[in-house]
Amino acid sequence: MQIDRLLAGSGQDNWQLQTIWLDEQDQRQKIWSALNMPNMTGTPRAIILRHCESVEAAFWKDISPNLKGFKPKIWPFFCFESAWDKGKPKIPAPLKKTKYYKYADNKKWIWEYPGLNHQNIRRYVEQKCQDLGLSIPSTILGLLCENLPKDSAGIDNELEKIALLAHHDNTITKEHLRVISWQPDIDIFAFLKQVQSDGDIASAWNKIFSEKLKGQEMLYPFIGLLLRETRILWLLATGQGNKARIHPAYKNQKANLARKLGLEKISALWDMLLDADVGVKSGNVPSEQAMEKLTAGLFKLFSNRN
Repeated sequence: MQIDRLLAGSGQDNWQLQTIWLDEQDQRQKIWSALNMPNMTGTPRAIILRHCESVEAAFWKDISPNLKGFKPKIWPFFCFESAWDKGKPKIPAPLKKTKYYKYADNKKWIWEYPGLNHQNIRRYVEQKCQDLGLSIPSTILGLLCENLPKDSAGIDNELEKIALLAHHDNTITKEHLRVISWQPDIDIFAFLKQVQSDGDIASAWNKIFSEKLKGQEMLYPFIGLLLRETRILWLLATGQGNKARIHPAYKNQKANLARKLGLEKISALWDMLLDADVGVKSGNVPSEQAMEKLTAGLFKLFSNRN
């Protein structure tokens, strides 16, 4: 939204957006072309470089020649998306030393935002309701904010659904909140670590079978997340870590877990996931039972007690 605001105030129309994910492999040529070669049609292009916090220190030195001058038809945006530390964003030290960062800082081109949280979500929801022409009592507003995800896209989707229900008098009631379908994500990696480390098994179990996450609606999201994590662990365990998309902050932790588990335990996961999927789709196993069996199998397979 911030980029949209800046482009809208640039005096130029029809910006073409090009997004480059810096946590993906082999982006060097794409970055060079994006920052140096304007469109043949003359259309201005906004280059959005995502996950800049994931690159190595040498990147900021290598990219310096591309940022020495201004190109009127090319506008790069560097997005750092890691969590804040002590109330401030994390900016890599090698970047802070560059001339172009100091210049941007001096020009006040650096925009900082902590993301939606318990402190500012209320203001965002109020503004979105106003944009949709909805009124909402303060008592309902608090309840609504507690049940919404902490990201703008998710909030927008949920409020637009509510707006359809509230079209009669454009007032949100408690009944309308029943259509909210968002559920909190499970951190599968954290879950597997807890299971594997002789930790508090009861809390890990409760995380999975909490009131909001149990039943048919949870099984397939859980399988999907577990399937992705299993593939990452398999690649790390077989020496193919360069093919896995992993945030640098978690790479060593996941590599250690993959090494502790070993190929036999990681490969056993494929059978467990297939059994759960086939059991439910064939109608032989209820989804809740499949979920319980899968989770129990994880405890048995990954814990140090077998």
